[in-house]
Amino acid sequence: MSEDNTRKQESEKKKKKKKKKNGLKIFLLILLMILVVGIGAVTGMVIAIAKDAPQIDPTNIGSLLSQTSFILDENGNTIEKVQTEEYRTIVSLEKMPPHLQNAFISIEDERFRKHIGVDPKGIMSAVFDNIKAGATVRGASTITQQLARNLYLNNDKKLDRKIKEAYLAMQMEKALTKDQILEAYLNRIDLGQGAFGVQEAAQTYFSKNVDELTIAESALLAGIVKSPSKYSPYFTVRPEDFNGDTQEEIGQVDKFGEKFIVISNSNAIKRQHVVLGKMKELGYITDKEYNEAINEDIKTILKPGQKKINGISSYFTDYVKVQAIEAMMGKLGYTREQAEKELYTGGLKIYSTMDVNMQHKIEDIYTNFTEILFGNPQKLKGPVLIDWSLDKNKNIVDERKKIIYYRQENLFDENFNLVIEKGTFEIRDGNIAINNKKITPYKNNIDIGDYYAIDDKKNLVTHSVGSLTLPEDGFRMEENGEVLILNTFLSQKEDFHRIDENGNLIINSNYFYRSKDGIVQPQSATVIMDYRTGAIKALVGGRDIKGNKLLNRATSSQRQPGSSIKPIAVYLPALDNGFTAASIIDDIPHYNENGELWPKNWYSGYRGLTTLRNSVEQSINVNSVKVLESIGINTSLEYLKRLGIINEEHPEKDNFISRAENKANNDENLAALGLGGMTKGLTPLEMTAAYGAIANSGTYTEPITFTKILDKDGNVLIENNPKQNMVVSPEIAYIMSDILRTTVANGIAGRAQIPKMPTAGKTGTTQENADAWFVGFTPYYVSAVWIGNDSPTIKLTKGSAMAAELWKNIMIKVHENLEPQNFEMPPNIVKVSICSQSGKLPSEICSRDPRGNTIISEIFAKGTEPREHCNTHVVLDIDTTTGKIANEYCPKELIQSKVFIKREPPYNPADHNGIMPKDYQYTAPWEICPVHNQENAIDEWIDEQFNEENNGEEEPPIEENPENDVENPNNGNGNNQNDQTPGNNGNDNGNGN
Repeated sequence: MSEDNTRKQESEKKKKKKKKKNGLKIFLLILLMILVVGIGAVTGMVIAIAKDAPQIDPTNIGSLLSQTSFILDENGNTIEKVQTEEYRTIVSLEKMPPHLQNAFISIEDERFRKHIGVDPKGIMSAVFDNIKAGATVRGASTITQQLARNLYLNNDKKLDRKIKEAYLAMQMEKALTKDQILEAYLNRIDLGQGAFGVQEAAQTYFSKNVDELTIAESALLAGIVKSPSKYSPYFTVRPEDFNGDTQEEIGQVDKFGEKFIVISNSNAIKRQHVVLGKMKELGYITDKEYNEAINEDIKTILKPGQKKINGISSYFTDYVKVQAIEAMMGKLGYTREQAEKELYTGGLKIYSTMDVNMQHKIEDIYTNFTEILFGNPQKLKGPVLIDWSLDKNKNIVDERKKIIYYRQENLFDENFNLVIEKGTFEIRDGNIAINNKKITPYKNNIDIGDYYAIDDKKNLVTHSVGSLTLPEDGFRMEENGEVLILNTFLSQKEDFHRIDENGNLIINSNYFYRSKDGIVQPQSATVIMDYRTGAIKALVGGRDIKGNKLLNRATSSQRQPGSSIKPIAVYLPALDNGFTAASIIDDIPHYNENGELWPKNWYSGYRGLTTLRNSVEQSINVNSVKVLESIGINTSLEYLKRLGIINEEHPEKDNFISRAENKANNDENLAALGLGGMTKGLTPLEMTAAYGAIANSGTYTEPITFTKILDKDGNVLIENNPKQNMVVSPEIAYIMSDILRTTVANGIAGRAQIPKMPTAGKTGTTQENADAWFVGFTPYYVSAVWIGNDSPTIKLTKGSAMAAELWKNIMIKVHENLEPQNFEMPPNIVKVSICSQSGKLPSEICSRDPRGNTIISEIFAKGTEPREHCNTHVVLDIDTTTGKIANEYCPKELIQSKVFIKREPPYNPADHNGIMPKDYQYTAPWEICPVHNQENAIDEWIDEQFNEENNGEEEPPIEENPENDVENPNNGNGNNQNDQTPGNNGNDNGNGN
């Protein structure tokens, strides 16, 4: 039994063993099936994800790399790298030193030359290192994978992105060589501080080109890739945040128009040491090279690069960008979006017209604006050039006593929280009702008033304040004008307000914007242009401006031009339409359509007969209006079209308001064209270009800021040849130019005269000194200077004389080392002697004018010189006792021949409320002597006879008889009511005869 039992047990064991073996086989088979299915599923998933990867053409990698565009000066030197999110300059691998390439390969992908785009061994090694460290200390992506991710994917940390990345990397490896991949990678990689690619990084951190990098510098750049924010070789901080005790300054950089202090980053140095160690381990550098590199003092080799040259504001280059975009749209057919993308990412080279040396000189003058014009500002009693009106609380107010700018202390507390005074607000049902002039409610927002301060140079500084940060349903405006800030908002924003110890409502400064730096007033702008080529050589759009968003007052701020409009809107057209420099205009009272005396001259009264030249020299308002009336508004408009002021094809692009654009308020009137009181005004750039046509022999040249644009491959995209058109003949332009020259030499613009250099130009001042202009030119350049406050309601203490002074200071610097030369005279100019009172050839009596010799020399375009002789001067016999024209009965001993001027048409003061022009006293009388007549002549003859008979004895006295005591109005006693010399009072009715 025992034997059978044993056999039975063994049999059962065998059965169990067999069953177990079969179960294992089944399990293994099932496991194998599961693995096959799993691998299939994973493979299917991988294939599905790979299919979803973007379609790529690895051969066009270069076109996918955005590049930094450059603005260059006229000599091809870099002025500015066009501001963008990614600064990048593409260079070939041949220009990258081997030790630079090896530094990146060592730390980022040591088997780069061997793998197929992905590196399984590298992945396992990275996994092992990360498990060992208990954190992610090493990435597994190859250089090719990083390039694929940067070009085609995003940085999501998802499995499908990693699969796509690997797939695309292998696709790239099939199509490109290792060198092509490495070149693209080193031009694409983010290296911190806005620098993308090794060339831009070399400039950013060391101010050198990539081929000049040392081993130490190359390792420092390679170390950045892991974390650009952590391993950037330096950090930047604002000056106010810099701590000199714990931070060491190694330089300064300009970012977005703001100065930043540069401090070194110790983390970058530690990372550099890791890179150098890896390079040594892999045999890329020797022990000696390692030791030299690791001992190099990084603080001494860091030299922060600038995105633009120092000492120059961005006004000029900003306008270059504007013109470049417009040119690409107009000449290449780009949309605005395409043009902007090309500018900011296309690697363009834009050759500007800037003369950097000249630009520096002007910027320096504007930096020292106050000192140049006034000397020590501390000696000034009030703010520089500011003619302000203050209320009792020292807020700046306009003519209607409305507050323009609050005094800083009246608007804020010491922490710049908004103060709403007790009594101007009320808390009702949890809402705050405010009735205070400091805030102005609108439908969608609540504005806060602006404020001012005075800086240490005695400049007025204006600060803008934004709107309260409130949702639209957080407030409403009541019918009585109150602003109600609702409890629904206040309950959620407990820090919005508080009540101080004086019962004032204090609104937290976090709930509104405030311009901290402010804007210096008055402001000013200057443009300097080569009028022959249209090239803008220098441009400043404001003074003492901080921050990136700049109002370019030279190109974008329209201001009324005042009298500087006269040469281009009145006198140049007049000279081309029958007037000459010698044409006579009578400065006498003029009236508007309402019968009111208008316009007023800048001086009191009227001067009388004046040549056109003198009318410009003395900026006579009356004469400007009269000449404009003579030539007609339409004639003036035609010349403004030729001068670039009016854009007939695209009126929306100019600053001139036509009647078609606005019937009620437009510039087609005497005030706008004759006196410069325009609706919007003109910019300094427009005025510069218009005057440039006068200087350029009558040819208008469109102002340009660049001459050509090259694409990233050096091909010419645009040759920027300025448009030109004839405005007037060279002869007419020269005469106008010469009139403007004597306006400076002899007229009211004398402050603009440049020593030893012919200077031509015209001043302009608007009502109550809101704007001051000088626009002028020399044989080299044309330029406009404007001075005024950004708010025209604040006036200047001085007018155009100050603008002329500034213009002279600028142009003296511009003309340093330039030889004096005269304006070029065209051949058909003739010089003729004329009478200044008639504009005609002088007669024999012109030299006998009681004021002195009136014969002067004047220039004319050949064929327009006068042919007739003066008939304004006349000789009359005057009775010296009456001052009137002598008649046949006037005694010869009382008659004297005198020279007078005879007006056509005659002027009668009685028709003008007794007003007499300055020269009226020299006007020929029109009345005949009323004292000496036939009856009186007989009486005198009898008297003579009586005297002879009485041997010269006196006539016996007449007996007193009251009845005979009657005054004979014609008794020759000289008391006749009409017996008055012209010019003695306002009651003379002489009609100029």
